[in-house]
Amino acid sequence: MEEFVWRDKYSIGNAQIDAEHLRLVELAGVVATLADSGEQMARIKEAVVALYDYVKTHFQHEEEYMLQLGYPRYEEHKKLHQEIIAEMNAIMKHSGNLDVLVYKFKRLMHSWVLEHILTEDSRIAPPKKAEEKTDSSTNEAG
Repeated sequence: MEEFVWRDKYSIGNAQIDAEHLRLVELAGVVATLADSGEQMARIKEAVVALYDYVKTHFQHEEEYMLQLGYPRYEEHKKLHQEIIAEMNAIMKHSGNLDVLVYKFKRLMHSWVLEHILTEDSRIAPPKKAEEKTDSSTNEAG
């Protein structure tokens, strides 16, 4: 799996949301690092819980931002957030083995960071940011 490293392409052009995405990438990296280093179970669980709690807080902020913008796909996007939280709940509830818990969390966070932020959250971007992404993707292709 790719490392949890912030990349400029994750930016949607909103300082608060971008800072929260950066923090989520950092928290996911902490979980991965602790797990890979064989850290004590209590520290890994603490990091997983911190990540879980921050995801919920971030989703709330992102949903408020979408409402402020009058984002037309708000309900659809909110449902995606609910699905991610449901998956996180299922992982925490049914993963008796810490290695399995960490593996599933890492997989979910990769999926979310690499797919959700890049495909779904980028659509929330203010128009100028969206145009820049379109222009840069057109320039890369041509």
